[in-house]
Amino acid sequence: MRNFLRPAEFGQIEQFLHGLRRMARQRARYNAVQMAPKSTAPAVTQPFKTIVLLREQQIAEQFCDAFQQRYLPEHLFYWLPSSVQAWVDLCRSSEYKNASRALEVLNLASPVLAQQLFHICTLCGLGCGEGSKDRVLLEQFASSGKRLNYVAADFSQPLLELAAAQVDGIARTSLGCKLDIFDDGHLDATVSLAQSLGGPVLCSVLGNTLGAFDPDKFPRRLRTYMRDHGRFLFDGEIFSEQTLDGYNNPTNRRFALGPLTGVGISEEDGKLEFSITRAGDGLFAVTKHFIATRDLRVHVGSNSIEIQSGEKLRMSSSIKYLNESALLSFVEAAGFMIDSRWRSHDGQFVLACSAPS
Repeated sequence: MRNFLRPAEFGQIEQFLHGLRRMARQRARYNAVQMAPKSTAPAVTQPFKTIVLLREQQIAEQFCDAFQQRYLPEHLFYWLPSSVQAWVDLCRSSEYKNASRALEVLNLASPVLAQQLFHICTLCGLGCGEGSKDRVLLEQFASSGKRLNYVAADFSQPLLELAAAQVDGIARTSLGCKLDIFDDGHLDATVSLAQSLGGPVLCSVLGNTLGAFDPDKFPRRLRTYMRDHGRFLFDGEIFSEQTLDGYNNPTNRRFALGPLTGVGISEEDGKLEFSITRAGDGLFAVTKHFIATRDLRVHVGSNSIEIQSGEKLRMSSSIKYLNESALLSFVEAAGFMIDSRWRSHDGQFVLACSAPS
């Protein structure tokens, strides 16, 4: 499989996007995740096209390998229907402070960004999730008189479809890109795709997602593919003594158990534990793992995997920053200049916009 798109293919995509406005209204359905009626996103009324760089079979193989190696990486928490539903529930939960803080600072920043970045033509949401954060930006740009193209990029097809529902009628055009963010070819193809739509691109990595992408390496990788007039918008959670309290709650525990629930493991089968550890200069990590309290047999695809009582299934950590300077330093060291920044009212969440320097 190719990890890049030919120039001719970019032209075909542009033609498709241009034709969206003339095509008949069509409703897209995603039945695996039942959204709460009072907050259901509007049905997608535009056709939504997804460029697939990462195939489902590849994900299934990664999922099986993860259980065999007893380590579940970040992206696998957004694949199975049980995980997607748990994530949607978590984003709506008052217990999940990251979601509310991320939206708080975005609502503060978006009017300023829409004025300062009026030259931007496309928003490329890298790790867009269900699209709620990118929606804030798209709404503000639209109300300021400029509807942006939207490229929603994520590992999860269900989340891409939910993101499309979030921005329908707000974005000028929308296109999904299903990718492995850690693959340089995929990242190059996605950013190039956004740039091919014409005009400068605002790349967003929101919801403390930069930590999941590797705050030391990812900004350097992204800088390689960005053009001079583009912008990089990112955020992060500042570590405090209350950080762990935001994780050890029922809603977050359901999310952490999502991949396990998908193969038949419940909290009755073991213990889910959270802890804090240092993760390098200026970084902390909220770590989590599941310890089986009885012998288990799980079926992943055609594979049967035995997990003995007392075995530990490690899970991806959530990265936090010692302070604002620590967060910004990773991006500045990658060749970006910080244009502007905002903090949540409690000082525990920072949003910043940067330009290639």
